[in-house]
Amino acid sequence: MFFFKKNKGITKEELQALVEGLEQAYMDKDEEGLSKKFHPDKRGMSFLNHFQLMMTFQIYNIKSEILEFELLSMDATKAVFTYTRKHIHTCINPADEREEKRNQIISYYVEAVKENGSIWITRYSPYSTIYVDKKGDFLSGVDAVIPPGEEINSGIARFIPYFQLDSYVPATFHVYSNSQFIGYYPLGEYHRYEPSHTFTINYFDKIEASSVEKHTADYISQETLLTAQVLHQTDNSSIVETQLMNNNVLEHELVTSLLTKDGFYMIRFLYDKGEPIPPEEREKWKREMVTLIEKEHSS
Repeated sequence: MFFFKKNKGITKEELQALVEGLEQAYMDKDEEGLSKKFHPDKRGMSFLNHFQLMMTFQIYNIKSEILEFELLSMDATKAVFTYTRKHIHTCINPADEREEKRNQIISYYVEAVKENGSIWITRYSPYSTIYVDKKGDFLSGVDAVIPPGEEINSGIARFIPYFQLDSYVPATFHVYSNSQFIGYYPLGEYHRYEPSHTFTINYFDKIEASSVEKHTADYISQETLLTAQVLHQTDNSSIVETQLMNNNVLEHELVTSLLTKDGFYMIRFLYDKGEPIPPEEREKWKREMVTLIEKEHSS
């Protein structure tokens, strides 16, 4: 009689060991070791670009620290998780040291598979980057997220001071061909793929609808919304309050739409805790949004 050994499914410990090995290979400047962590069909991804790796390895020694690991889903052969690591770079040649943004905390969305007893990464996507100083501390304000060579839109920059953000940290910044996006997460959740609440400002060089009123009407007509109420409306602005169910979780959001001389902006506070925004907090965000609109209209 023959007994066949049952293949073991993926474990959380194996996934943690996978990223620990990946980061160790990076610190060891082991390009082959890095590649072996990825599925053979995925070794052409940009992260493994030979030229970029070699340039980095020739100039810097890198210290890596894994800060967070969160398992999102897992079955016998596939897993989805996030992890956050901090990289501190030190020039091999001290004379090459410069004041530049190269130290960062990056959070990754990762997919992995188990085939023939081996676990490989099949997706490796950064979703949050925060720049830090040589000590590993966050840079101040938007400097923490603005990549080298980029500049934050002037409208986004002037709108930020209207909001009380002491308990938040900028954690994402994206630049597209005709827009910019900045996102603030609660300080203790900067690494999370889906934080419990977020504050964001999105800039577009133009509005897609024929007017802000049409944009607002289209927005509140979405079939996915449980409730939608226009709290404020002018020719060039609106504040909308909405609730919807997302994966059986209630999301409550306040959204300001604002058309200005230099572009169109959407300023949002999303509360993703499965319950309505507490009344005092709701009033705070609404008050700050109204103040911003009134100031912008008077200038």
